[in-house]
Amino acid sequence: MRLLIASALLLASPALAQEDEAKKVATTYINALTGKGDEAGKDLLLGGVTMNAQLFALENATLENVEVKKEEGDLGKSVQLMNELDKSGRKALTKLMGAEAVGDDLKVTEVSKEDAEKLLKPTLEKAQAFLKSAPVLAYTCRVGKEVYWHPKNPMRAVLAKAGNSGRYSIEMYRWTVMSKEGPNKTPREWPLRVLRFKGGKVDTGWKVLPASDWNAE
Repeated sequence: MRLLIASALLLASPALAQEDEAKKVATTYINALTGKGDEAGKDLLLGGVTMNAQLFALENATLENVEVKKEEGDLGKSVQLMNELDKSGRKALTKLMGAEAVGDDLKVTEVSKEDAEKLLKPTLEKAQAFLKSAPVLAYTCRVGKEVYWHPKNPMRAVLAKAGNSGRYSIEMYRWTVMSKEGPNKTPREWPLRVLRFKGGKVDTGWKVLPASDWNAE
């Protein structure tokens, strides 16, 4: 019996160690927001500290329940799916605007709702293909969200550095953060995502994914 318990603890310890590391990052970041810790905790944001993140502060916050997601996959295939999504999106945007350069002017034509849906359909299909093939990676890239298209989307930069061959692994811990804001101490819940990506030439270490509604970057 003791041998079985010891074996179970040994098997569980790597996973527990990973969660401890992720939670340490989450706690350090939250302490930076609430003034309980050093402002340097904001440097844990993937891609660096944005202006909004630098200014953002909370009176209080607590980490509630956590959801864990892990994934391993083909880096080349995922990068290809992302590139196909980008290409489709650029093509759709050009057609959706109905714009063409005329000398120094820009001629814009009106696009109906029906035509817009037709133009966007291929892009939505590419997004779904990425989400189906690599759901965790696509989620951290914010596929299907407006922030995906932001030029400073940090996960896009990570994949660009990783290259396009070999395997990747990604582990994400998503905590629900509870804070009470304003004079009435109105409760508010928001997600805090801590992840680590390994693939190609990149190992991000444990970082906070900056995709909260108060910081679209």
